[in-house]
Amino acid sequence: MKIDNKINKTLSGPSIFLGITFLVIGIVALINKGWIQSSISLTIASFLLLSYSGVEIDTKKHLIKSYNKYFGLLKAGKWKSINNYLGVTLVPMKKVNTIYSRSNRINSSTKKEFQIHLVNKAKKPALAIKKCKTEESAQSSLDEFSVWLKMPVFSIKE
Repeated sequence: MKIDNKINKTLSGPSIFLGITFLVIGIVALINKGWIQSSISLTIASFLLLSYSGVEIDTKKHLIKSYNKYFGLLKAGKWKSINNYLGVTLVPMKKVNTIYSRSNRINSSTKKEFQIHLVNKAKKPALAIKKCKTEESAQSSLDEFSVWLKMPVFSIKE
């Protein structure tokens, strides 16, 4: 069985806003028949908005590939053996985005997410293989990965 999970956007935050800006510029240039400006802007926008990183797992061959997918089409990465890892673990993550205004006011937002990682020989989380929004879905996915990969579940405190 092959498992393919999207982990993160390659670029996030302000680059998403920049991608939307290039998309609007490209559409306006296309309407005004500026073919060269339109093609350049739309190419940059598609790179910024559609590129992401992910993990592909082949459970039959016991291989894993961490990859980057550019423009949502071109996948680049190398296959590695899953035997280099000891097991799987659940890592709770807290992402904080902070924005400072010109008047020196701070606006921050916090988002909690849960990632399932492969555990390396030093018993540390090494490679993210799935990202979940809730702890319940992450726990069920952790159990599924443990069965699919035939690997034990490690606690983060070990």
